[in-house]
Amino acid sequence: MPIFRVLIKSLPVITGGLFLCVMNTADAEPRAYITNQGENSVSVISLMTNQVISTIVTAKAPVGVAIDDIEHKLYVSNVESRSISVINMKTNAVMSEIKLKIAPVGITLSKSGRQLFVADWFHDQVLVFDTTTLNQTGAVAIGKAPSGMVVSHEGATLYVANRDSDDVGVIDIRSQKLVNKISVGKHPFGVALGGDGKTLYVVNVESNSVSMIDTRKDIVVATISVGEHPYCVTTNADGTRAYVTNTGADTVSVIDTVAKKVIATISVDGFPEGVAFDAKSSRVYVASWMDNAVSVIDAKTNKKISSIPTGSQSRAFGQFIGNITN
Repeated sequence: MPIFRVLIKSLPVITGGLFLCVMNTADAEPRAYITNQGENSVSVISLMTNQVISTIVTAKAPVGVAIDDIEHKLYVSNVESRSISVINMKTNAVMSEIKLKIAPVGITLSKSGRQLFVADWFHDQVLVFDTTTLNQTGAVAIGKAPSGMVVSHEGATLYVANRDSDDVGVIDIRSQKLVNKISVGKHPFGVALGGDGKTLYVVNVESNSVSMIDTRKDIVVATISVGEHPYCVTTNADGTRAYVTNTGADTVSVIDTVAKKVIATISVDGFPEGVAFDAKSSRVYVASWMDNAVSVIDAKTNKKISSIPTGSQSRAFGQFIGNITN
């Protein structure tokens, strides 16, 4: 398995994400993993049928999601239990639980899957865990109230949205050092990288905007107004479109990233939070906190085509679409 990882890491990124490039094949089944904070569960949705095929019981108040497609492991942050659930994606069974002293929300994985990053917004730091031993191996001081995180495509850099200091922290993963801070709008929360990894999108909740950051220079190149109280963001495979959930308007803003402007606004289920793009179907999936559902958007027409009932208070904060291979 470690050899397989090395081979995968050597392939070029051409679809907007390392695992999408490798795993979106004929024998891979894409699934969405939707955390339901109100009922302590994860709804597993087959994106081939758009139906819930399993419900996984977690610890209390699950919110954040991180997926290791190669090892088929799902990581879920549990706010009230102060823990991270580690779930086998093939059996949908909880394998173990990492106990914490904090209430975690944002989580993400290194490209190798060997490190788990946990945002500690109570102590303004990012915790680092070894996913083999499940032991903490480090902590990196960051800005105030870190929330959304994403790892660069080459795997060397971790970008962290610092909600209460209105900036993005740039961490060198190898040295576990903060190397830069980039000022953005007010209360940054959700983050995502574009298709080639050269642009970082940061949602500014109280500014009702999205900052576009050139990751080669660590500078903001554009600020785009979106809907009321935006929360999370994702992009399509080639990065030409970005999709932003607006919790205060029950909509998704579609951004043309080349023109740097909103080209469509799509009504979705109530209080949309987590959002992810499925390259295989060219659809966008949006978790609805208010309506306990996932809205499905056809990315070709920018129309909502269906709603999938899930559990109470669906959030799915993070990249929640994974692939199961036989």
